[in-house]
Amino acid sequence: MECFLVDLMLLRLGRWLRLLGQDVANPDATSDADLLGQAKREKRIVITRDKRLAKTCQSQKRECILIRSSKIPEQLREMAQRGILLELKPRRCTICNEILHEIESPERKKWICSGCKRLYWQGSHWKNMEKMLESIRLEPLTSI
Repeated sequence: MECFLVDLMLLRLGRWLRLLGQDVANPDATSDADLLGQAKREKRIVITRDKRLAKTCQSQKRECILIRSSKIPEQLREMAQRGILLELKPRRCTICNEILHEIESPERKKWICSGCKRLYWQGSHWKNMEKMLESIRLEPLTSI
């Protein structure tokens, strides 16, 4: 499985990708050099909207995904075009990216983060997220 690193412009996309089961780190620092250093150390693919950063990645032979849209549904569609399945599979904390562990619960599925101890569950928000992902899946994928 690929590991990703979002820049500061795409923190929200990073949270969504974690909900889809992806390993997506947030940047440790704000400079491009630090972000590229983190990507190299952690063997992560950079995801950015910054064309200059994407060019720097290219010149340093660092894999990078340049996201064109500023809207989350289109950003998710762009990631789907690169093979990310648009299905909710909570394996990672949306905040800290640590592994989630399922908790036994009679009423609904629940998970807890092994790092920050944040609790997740399948509530009404889950249905709204599923609806949005379904609408994205129904639209035909086009090549970038």
